[in-house]
Amino acid sequence: MSLNTTANQWQAFSLSCVRVETEVEIARPAQQVFNYVTTPALWHTWHPATVEVRDVPQRPLTTGETMLELVAVAGRRDQALWTVLACMPPQLWEIGTDTDKGTAHISYRITDTDAGCRFHRTLEFRSKGWWHVLDTTLTRWIMERQSSQALRNLKAVLER
Repeated sequence: MSLNTTANQWQAFSLSCVRVETEVEIARPAQQVFNYVTTPALWHTWHPATVEVRDVPQRPLTTGETMLELVAVAGRRDQALWTVLACMPPQLWEIGTDTDKGTAHISYRITDTDAGCRFHRTLEFRSKGWWHVLDTTLTRWIMERQSSQALRNLKAVLER
């Protein structure tokens, strides 16, 4: 799947991948949360898989922009070149990557609540090579825990 993937291709991808959904209530306005989570230069402050993000400005990224993330998952380090596929502030932000080790799609959905907003993160992934046999078991288990920790961290950082 190339980075110029269409919405229909991502829908087909999502039928054959593993999905991890996490959600948290944050006592901050939706726009503030959106601006923070869509600034990849800040990902290391809340997401445990992010070692660093390179070649990005200190601002939210918009459709078509890219960032290079160095990630650490399950003892493996890798790089992922992410492309912003959709950006509709402050409700929706989607990114995708296709590396030699796997393909992933992440969406952030933010909705207003009386106390601030609800942040919903969906990760869809599919490994390549022999690693894919672990996607529905070990890899999913690791991703679920990292994703839950990420949202706990995000809430703590933004509600300080």
